Amino acid sequence: SPAPPPAASESMFATEPDRHWQLPEALREVSGLAVSPDGRLFGHNDEIGAIYEIDFDGGRVVKAFALGREDITGDFEGLTITPDGDFWLTDSRGRLLRFREGAADARVDVETFDTGVGERCEIVGIAFQASDQSLLLACKRTRGREARNDPQQIFAWTIGASDAREWGQVDPDVLATAGVRSFQPSGLEFDQRSGRLIVISANDGAIAEFSPDGAMLAARPLGRRHRQTEGVAIMPDGTLILADEGGNGQALISRYPRNP
Repeated sequence: SPAPPPAASESMFATEPDRHWQLPEALREVSGLAVSPDGRLFGHNDEIGAIYEIDFDGGRVVKAFALGREDITGDFEGLTITPDGDFWLTDSRGRLLRFREGAADARVDVETFDTGVGERCEIVGIAFQASDQSLLLACKRTRGREARNDPQQIFAWTIGASDAREWGQVDPDVLATAGVRSFQPSGLEFDQRSGRLIVISANDGAIAEFSPDGAMLAARPLGRRHRQTEGVAIMPDGTLILADEGGNGQALISRYPRNP
């Protein structure tokens, strides 16, 4: 007989956050989170090329630095940091910006790369996959009317390659398992301890966990407090951090303990 569907109880994380606080106005439209090799949390908003270091425990923004010698704007959708300290920021068309951390109020040089997926789908998240030194890019929706009902794809771009390749897709069963009407990826992150891929959905607020080979292991809805979850990161102690855009109010950042 077929195996029962995964349950929320199989998640690595608690069902409720143990702490949350409101982000400052500069991050009202927070769109991505990432953790540096030394365990610090960084975030960005979705329109201006600036990076913010966030002290979650202290409830404050430590510093901000800008990208480029002149202001860079765009529809920025995700951030990841590789073990060697390279920051990678993606926009919705799969354009990648690579740069290093800057001091407070500094401007840093930027390299630009094109993954070739912009014509195919709207990119909404990025994660570093250490096993093959690639960047995973989550597709919120495919472009074109004829492709509206296609499963949400995840692409992999090997650093330094020309075009990205198809890596996998979000399991359609995630809807039934999470108990939501719509699951459109808005961010993704690897859990280094387990190898699981964590995917969040801002639409109908949900979170899903997948094995390294793409099998769905757990999925559940997020609470009402999560207005529009766009950022996801996992801290060195294994806790889960989620960030929600503020819309007309203030953005929210929340922490979920790891299950024993």
